[in-house]
Amino acid sequence: MKPALIIVDMQNDAVHKDGYHGEDAKKGIPIDLGFLMSPVPNIKRLAAAFRKAGRPVIHVVMMLRPDYSDACFPYWKFERPIERGFHVEGTWGNQIIDELTPQKGDYIVVKKGYGGFHNTELEPMLRNLGVDTCVMTGVGTPVCVGTTVREGVNRNFRMIVVSDGTAALSKASHEAELRLLPFVFADVKTSDEVLKMLK
Repeated sequence: MKPALIIVDMQNDAVHKDGYHGEDAKKGIPIDLGFLMSPVPNIKRLAAAFRKAGRPVIHVVMMLRPDYSDACFPYWKFERPIERGFHVEGTWGNQIIDELTPQKGDYIVVKKGYGGFHNTELEPMLRNLGVDTCVMTGVGTPVCVGTTVREGVNRNFRMIVVSDGTAALSKASHEAELRLLPFVFADVKTSDEVLKMLK
């Protein structure tokens, strides 16, 4: 196994209390901010271990033009995303959270939609690095993480989803995706299990 750690959308707009989803939560929209941030300690542990082992750490981030002319997902389903600056390049909301700031030697892949492989450099990067296994962390489990998992399967990568290294807007949607993925898409493992595999 030649793994890479993939960290999806751990950006201020997605998980920080003052980001896009955080502002929605303050309005009473049912978003579990505590749960969204819960994977951070485990992602940090995994990233440190992957770096120490000389394995790639890849941050996959959504980054859009202010007018959303390059968006590749149904942004019109969101509440005024353009006006509120959801994942817009150059904004604080679009930055990776401080706790997971990329380190020297990490890679960053920019996506325009839910999937990390669609119209991005992720696949050639993984091929060139000799990677055959993607260890998936980040948010949200049933959307951007899950979409990237399915795209990776279609490209013959082995996909591993870290159960305590991923999260979603609600625990229910996270748990539902984790029940579905093991059937045909991915192995689901804890961060401790992944660390043992890495050794």
